[in-house]
Amino acid sequence: MANLEIKGYEIAKRYGGVLFDLAQENKKTKELLKEVAILQQCVAQEPRSWARVASPVLPPQTQRKIIEKLTKTLKLSSLMTHFMLVLCKNRRLQNLKLILDDFVIRSQVAEGLVKGVIETSLELTKIQQQDLEKNLEEHLGKKISLTQVIKEDLIAGVVLHLGSLMIDASIGMRLNKLRLK
Repeated sequence: MANLEIKGYEIAKRYGGVLFDLAQENKKTKELLKEVAILQQCVAQEPRSWARVASPVLPPQTQRKIIEKLTKTLKLSSLMTHFMLVLCKNRRLQNLKLILDDFVIRSQVAEGLVKGVIETSLELTKIQQQDLEKNLEEHLGKKISLTQVIKEDLIAGVVLHLGSLMIDASIGMRLNKLRLK
């Protein structure tokens, strides 16, 4: 199972990179971001229907007709329509969610935006979260956007995830360090 997941991420990075490069070459990154959001919403709202469309059991001609109708109904650009048809032809529709996620991440990185998650035991006020984002922006030199997650099992402190960076400033982590000494 792990090998299939790794392969899915590799495929997503390759196709997401191609879509991002095409968007930049054609100066349509913002337009495609809107279309990506629409497609992500469609996949999220109807996961079973999308799974049937993306199924490798479905004949390629049928998939193509569905994708053509979908892109026309959603009024997607010719660039996105062509990209979706390439995914269909190459039998990569089952990787669409990961490909779209990769495209969004690449767009955010290009804009200098870093998204992160902050885990706390109590909800931060809007001002506290903005102050934290501002301090991180000053230290890292990048625009930061944090999503807060309340973890009731955290005794106190915070756990911050920014890309591959993780800062665990929770009491639980400190207690574990003391126990290991």
